[in-house]
Amino acid sequence: MTAPEATATSTPAVDESILLNVRGLKKYFPIQKGLLRRTVGYVKAVDDVTFFVREGETLGLVGESGCGKTTAGRTIIRLYEPTGGEIYFKSTVLGNSAPKMVNLLELDKAQMKLVRQEISMIFQDPVNSLNPRMSVGDIIAEPMMIHGKYGPDSEGVIVALLERVGLRADHLRRYPHEFSGGQRQRIGIARALSLNPRLVICDEPVSALDVSIQAQTLNLLEDLQHDFNLAYIFVAHDLSVVQHISDRVAVMYVGKIVEMADSEMLYNNPLHPYTEALLSSVPKPDPKYKSDRIIMQGDVADPSNPPSGCYFHPRCRYAVDLCKQKSPEFRELKKDHFVACHRAEELKLRGI
Repeated sequence: MTAPEATATSTPAVDESILLNVRGLKKYFPIQKGLLRRTVGYVKAVDDVTFFVREGETLGLVGESGCGKTTAGRTIIRLYEPTGGEIYFKSTVLGNSAPKMVNLLELDKAQMKLVRQEISMIFQDPVNSLNPRMSVGDIIAEPMMIHGKYGPDSEGVIVALLERVGLRADHLRRYPHEFSGGQRQRIGIARALSLNPRLVICDEPVSALDVSIQAQTLNLLEDLQHDFNLAYIFVAHDLSVVQHISDRVAVMYVGKIVEMADSEMLYNNPLHPYTEALLSSVPKPDPKYKSDRIIMQGDVADPSNPPSGCYFHPRCRYAVDLCKQKSPEFRELKKDHFVACHRAEELKLRGI
């Protein structure tokens, strides 16, 4: 058995504001059994995902644990090699021409190394993502050294970055174990910004932090975005956090994006039943409010053996026979509002 071939052949959109355009992205992990480690199937962690990110905006990527959010982020930057699809990025470092869209999957290692100056990542775990044997200064300087950007004035740049993320210059010689979780994440943020990227993939950067520290970190990310004109892909499972920071939101379920829209539109007028169920679980600040949470039946579909038709139909209270037989097309139903649901036009779903 071999991995499926890529089917996405469409060209990137003409919109000049688009920085990243992902088309039909797939990442399948082989399932191997026996002494000979024969491949008997695939876990479809990311299965035909399509979305775009504009310059200077934040795209929130949400869904239940295990839906493929983190895998999608790591595949975009090619920490995982994609099984198929296209990843177009508006690069300024390849050649001497004006910024142009390049397919990251067509780049060799040397070219991809250059592009990684423009795409960085903030990891979820602020403890294990920092080398305990390296000082804070060395951690932030490492990307600069790898890309040949470290020079005589780089220490001043590192100190300025530390101060910009809320740390002090005397922290330069200290080690990660001397800091709290929130401070460690600030170090990770400073490292991600050391090469002045254009796109930052934030892999649940606040999920391991206390609530008060989460708010401080989110405000810091928003300030940095404004100051450096950054675009974010913000991966999270907390819908309240995503609503606070995101311009647009994409909802994932079992490796697929089922809905994508402007943040306010998606939260107030969802078009997919899965989005409606997620929104109903968001805690309300009013203690007198009577919860009307939608309890989804059954378990999340197995990405190695997904159901036929719409992957969500076994848990969907609106499912009909068509949902069980045919996979829904991911289409633009309203301007900038995309959904993959056969009944999106007729259902009246409630928002937050």
